[in-house]
Amino acid sequence: MGDYDRIGKELLRRAAGTLYHDAGPSVCFGFGPGAGGARIDGTVAGLVAVEIESRTPKQVRGALLDLIMHPYPKKLLLLLEAYIGNRDIAVKQACAILGRFLAPNTFRVLVVGADNLEAATGAIRTALSELGVPIDDTAATA
Repeated sequence: MGDYDRIGKELLRRAAGTLYHDAGPSVCFGFGPGAGGARIDGTVAGLVAVEIESRTPKQVRGALLDLIMHPYPKKLLLLLEAYIGNRDIAVKQACAILGRFLAPNTFRVLVVGADNLEAATGAIRTALSELGVPIDDTAATA
């Protein structure tokens, strides 16, 4: 996790500014009485649940379950190129899984590299905007 978690959260802060939260009650949710709970990597604008992954395909699929179960209506999976394997397959798997449970207009799956922060930030802003988040220069901190 380490650096990639930090990089992903920094990209989200650059893209969404104060609309992005990576702590507090919005990132935690329960599975039901006596079933425990989970924590996701962040939320945006009280609308979008966010998971950041850079690990193996099996670990990415685990993150998808947390996204699906989170009560926010919109979902963003941010994949950072590191250990995800074949990026095309990772995106197709994520879209196939999310598409079984969610309408296509309620989720986005992005693969970004840490080598071009401006491009990554722009892609995240676009995805958030498509999900209904009002992104403008006052909210974002790029």
